[in-house]
Amino acid sequence: MELQKTFIFFSLLTILVLSACRKPVPEGQLITANGFVFDSLKNKKLANVTVYLYGAHSTFYGVYYDDGPFDSAKSDNNGNFSIKYNAEGKSVDYALAVGNVVYGGFTSQNNFVVDIKHPFYPFKYSHQLNNVELRARELNYARINLKVLSNPYDTLYLDVSTTYGELFLRHILVDNSLDTSFLTRYLPGEINFFEYKILSSRVVDSATMYIRRMRDTLTSTMVDTAIISKSINSTYDIPLEHY
Repeated sequence: MELQKTFIFFSLLTILVLSACRKPVPEGQLITANGFVFDSLKNKKLANVTVYLYGAHSTFYGVYYDDGPFDSAKSDNNGNFSIKYNAEGKSVDYALAVGNVVYGGFTSQNNFVVDIKHPFYPFKYSHQLNNVELRARELNYARINLKVLSNPYDTLYLDVSTTYGELFLRHILVDNSLDTSFLTRYLPGEINFFEYKILSSRVVDSATMYIRRMRDTLTSTMVDTAIISKSINSTYDIPLEHY
């Protein structure tokens, strides 16, 4: 039994060492990929999505696809894309993604976020990928109808987010009273949170930082434009809690 455990241990150690010693793709090697961007919830291809090419580095603990992005391409009107890139000689592998693979998959794209179930597509040490189905999620609109009769803090924040953090939008509303209507985005088919916050230094005491915060929830609707109406008598009425 002890001999078997020792064998398994050294086998795993060998695999880790070999993984950590993987050589970079040679400089100048052509890396190519083609395929399409697909929203599995809406069951359609997505146009005008920026696709990024990331590099990977190898450590004793594994392979991490967080170098770059080195190149990008935008999907056409039919949702198709293609990328050609000459290897820089430092990456052991490559991957495709529509968002940043380091910081929670956030995209800088107005209309799309990552599919949290399929955040990136690795090359798996190939130099060529054909007919790749790269996943993304298309955002819908939400119209916010907001009335605040009294806002002694002057500045009110409205943050829109989702459970897993693939969507985060912040709206800053400044006035001592508000009666406004504006468009924001939400992720259809998921739970979306609309948080009204006061972050003023005036809610910080000498010992502990506080925040005034209240939350509305938009359940997994698919409507093109969701309507959210909110009336607040005074921002003093927003519950005070620890930050």
